[in-house]
Amino acid sequence: MTTTRQALGRLHSAVESGEVEQLCRRYDLDLLVGHGSAVEREPSRPPADLDIACRHRPGVALDAIGLINDLMDLTGFDGIDLLDLNTAGVVAAARALGPRSLLLYEAEPSLFTLAQMAALTTEMETRHLRLLDLKLMAGR
Repeated sequence: MTTTRQALGRLHSAVESGEVEQLCRRYDLDLLVGHGSAVEREPSRPPADLDIACRHRPGVALDAIGLINDLMDLTGFDGIDLLDLNTAGVVAAARALGPRSLLLYEAEPSLFTLAQMAALTTEMETRHLRLLDLKLMAGR
């Protein structure tokens, strides 16, 4: 059985060989990122899955099942957890694109950095609204 760390290693090798770029082009992705405990140097608990976030070009429908299957074939690991950044919530996108994320593919230079800045800024600027929602739900 392949471990999460081994799967991440295979993904690194696939980045270097160009297989990840081919995969991203096939699915019309402009960004592919690893995130979560599997990419942390010292996670608080052993990673159980491999968190991958992707962003596809606007107007393109994502074949999430096909992408997950191809990522499983590429890594030899069936614990792929895919996040579609096009439809992700503000907090999920900010976490996936945060400072501990691992860039696997970007269609153009600086695309990852721009996506990071946008996600983190949006999360920060809307935090007060989420806190207000919580207070309203709590009846305060």
